Amino acid sequence: MTDRKRAHEQLRDAIIFALFAAMMVSTKLLMNALPNIHLIAMFTILLTRFYRAKALIPVYLFVLIDGIVEGFFLSVWVMHSYIWLILWLWAMLIPRNIPKTAEIFIYPALGALHGALYGILSSPPTYFFFIPKSSWSWQSYTAYIAAGLPYDAAHACGNFCACMLVLPLLELMRMLRKKNMI
Repeated sequence: MTDRKRAHEQLRDAIIFALFAAMMVSTKLLMNALPNIHLIAMFTILLTRFYRAKALIPVYLFVLIDGIVEGFFLSVWVMHSYIWLILWLWAMLIPRNIPKTAEIFIYPALGALHGALYGILSSPPTYFFFIPKSSWSWQSYTAYIAAGLPYDAAHACGNFCACMLVLPLLELMRMLRKKNMI
């Protein structure tokens, strides 16, 4: 591969990653009125299945831009630094050559699982940064998690529906790749 072609591909990937990060931020902002319902899990799974390890670039561009837009609250920044990494890792663990009939079920199930566990996964930084230390106890921590369960249920349902788009979008991206469009 020539240097010029390599540079072209790197530039193309940088533009695509920036566009995906922008879509992640904009769709999150557009859907802010809905409790914990957004397309971030769908984009994370889609990008991971298509770009594999490089998917971390648009995911962490999203985290950076979201921090700039929403504010760099320490607990949210810490949480977003690992919560999308967990979903990326789960998506990486899915074998590359699974049947399409399995993909139809796996992607929505993975998104729903991440949404259902989001509150538990995100609770340590928010609990320990915002709850006074004098109130810390296992009982108050479990009550804190339990209070978020309705939001986790909405998040799981939203992710399930959104992740139904992963397979058709993945097929579209594969088709575009065959035509050297991405």
